[in-house]
Amino acid sequence: MKNLLKVTLVLALAAGLTACKKNVKDDANADLLANGNNNVTAAEMVLEEETTITEDISAQVGLGVVHFALDKSALTAEARKVVEANAKAIKAVGSNYTVVVEGNCDDRGTIAYNIALGEKRANEVKAYYVRLGIPAEKISTVSYGKEKPVCYESTQACWAKNRRADTILTASAN
Repeated sequence: MKNLLKVTLVLALAAGLTACKKNVKDDANADLLANGNNNVTAAEMVLEEETTITEDISAQVGLGVVHFALDKSALTAEARKVVEANAKAIKAVGSNYTVVVEGNCDDRGTIAYNIALGEKRANEVKAYYVRLGIPAEKISTVSYGKEKPVCYESTQACWAKNRRADTILTASAN
C-alpha cells in the first residue's frame, strides 16, 4: 500500500512539474511579445509583405479530370480533349498561376507500381499542356498512386474513376 502511494505521489509531482515548466515558457514568450522584443528581422518583415495570396481556382475555372485505361499512361483522344479544354481555361486566367498535375491509380497493384504509373500519367498530361502552350515552369507534377481514391468500391466502374490525373490550378494575386 505504501509503494502504491509513493508511485502515485511521484506521478502527480512529475505531471505538476511538466505543467509548470510549460506555463513558465509560455509566460516568458508572452512577456517578450508584450514588450516588443519579438526578434522579427527586417528581412522577415519584407518577406511577409511580398507573400502573395494564392487560391485553388480549379473548380471555379471548371477544369476536367483526365481518365486513363487500365495500366496505361497514354492519353486517349477523349483525354486529349479534356486537356485541351483545361489548357484553354488556364490560359484565360492570365499569367499569375501555377498548375499541379496529380497522377492517380486504382487500388490494384503494389504501392511502388502505382506511384510510378501515377507519375507517368501526370507527366503525360504535363507534356501535353506544354505542347498546348502552357509554360513548363508553371507546371509541376505529383503522383499519389492509389492513396487518393475518389471511389472506394471494388468494381470496374469505381476503379475507372480512380485511374486519373487531376489538374490543380492555383491563381496568385499580386
